[in-house]
Amino acid sequence: MRKLHKGLIAAGAIAFAAACASITSTPDAPSVAPNARAQAAQQHPQIVAQFGGAVEGPTADYVRRIGEKTAVAAGVPGQCTFTLINTDVVNAFAVPGCYIYITRGILAIMNSEDELASVLGHEVGHVVADHSARRQNAAALSTLGALIVGVATGSGELAQLAGQVGQVWTLSYSRDQEFQSDDLGVRYLRANGYNQYAAADMLRALGVQDELNARISNRDAASAIPAWARTHPLSADRVTRANAQAQAGGAVRGEPPESVQPYMAAINGMIFGDDPEQGFVNGRTFAHPTMRIAFDAPEGYTLTNTTSAVIVQGQAGQAQFGGGGALGETTLEQYASNGLRQVLGNAPHQLGQVQRSSINGLAVATAPARAQNQQGQVLDVSVTAYRVGDRAYHFISVTPQNGQSVFSAMLNSVRQLSQSQAAALRARRIEIVTVRSGESVQSLARRMAFDTYQEERFRAINGLEAGDSVRAGQQVKLVTYVR
Repeated sequence: MRKLHKGLIAAGAIAFAAACASITSTPDAPSVAPNARAQAAQQHPQIVAQFGGAVEGPTADYVRRIGEKTAVAAGVPGQCTFTLINTDVVNAFAVPGCYIYITRGILAIMNSEDELASVLGHEVGHVVADHSARRQNAAALSTLGALIVGVATGSGELAQLAGQVGQVWTLSYSRDQEFQSDDLGVRYLRANGYNQYAAADMLRALGVQDELNARISNRDAASAIPAWARTHPLSADRVTRANAQAQAGGAVRGEPPESVQPYMAAINGMIFGDDPEQGFVNGRTFAHPTMRIAFDAPEGYTLTNTTSAVIVQGQAGQAQFGGGGALGETTLEQYASNGLRQVLGNAPHQLGQVQRSSINGLAVATAPARAQNQQGQVLDVSVTAYRVGDRAYHFISVTPQNGQSVFSAMLNSVRQLSQSQAAALRARRIEIVTVRSGESVQSLARRMAFDTYQEERFRAINGLEAGDSVRAGQQVKLVTYVR
């Protein structure tokens, strides 16, 4: 939440527009249509801005180099653009025109250049196989979720559009498309001399990380924040198939050795978790050191921190936290009422009475409404606005009828942070260390900058299974506080 501004749906609309572009290629005769490249280039800045901005510097340069090697192996040299995105969400995705996006969140759980090449190859495979033109949008935004778009964009029409196009994070591929891209990714690994088993290892690591995230946030993995494991469904079959493909290609486990040191050098010092400019998500708590504001999500709900808002999702409703603009001459009641009207757009609705209150010393105005979506479902929608100094922040909450109480504790948890509390919010980074004689998984895990699940987190980011140990001279990743 670097700046809470308009445009939450922008990337969803962009992804939909890009999917309309035509790419006439096959894996055996690949080519990227010029019109698709041109359209993707035009939309690229907006996609990057929506999903946290681009990371620049040596790490991004490294990703581009490995990406171009992959493009050459795929038969599309110089026709793809690879971008490292500044978000901790574990994901990678492609849009027609061969624009490939990979997050620093997924880099954090990779442990070799081979694994990076496997993910980039998988995404390039989706492009050259033209999956975007044929995939089914299995997880498009529901109309319930789409209602919360209006206040971020100021457009009821965009809120309606959101119910139709879905966001790029949540576009899923079919089972057969995933298998085909897995196979192509292994083919590209073989062509570039990488260890072909890296694909299976990476798939296994993604599954481990997804399960750990579910445990940490006390939720079912199936209701996770949209991530690689949700947009590219993981299964034991995929790991088994990737291993079989490597074996069929003549690969031997450990030969050639995976390229570890160049990869570790490339990610050393990379930010881990939230960017301080966007605030921090720690378990169920969101806190922003500059804005000096915090709140706690309901138990079992996920928090997704974006550049434009913090999204709170769960089975019984959705909410969005945003704002930060100066109130000026606008009263808090007007701010809440205006926001509610923007959220509702043209949906049939009945407005409730705006209520004033005080929460944790902050002036609060709540504008409620009952609305009906296109499927006839009755929803309760509210905008709860908070005055912090001369600025206003707000929650938009959408639930089934009579369900708003699920967010009561969260709405009452909004609070200002003291200077000392804000100063205690520190960024984390990846630190590469060499294991010394006598050190163990347990001793290294105690250096992780977390209060809980230290050993589990250490094992997950280093690709270590439950019984694995470390050896002297081995390079491993720690997550430490930025000094």
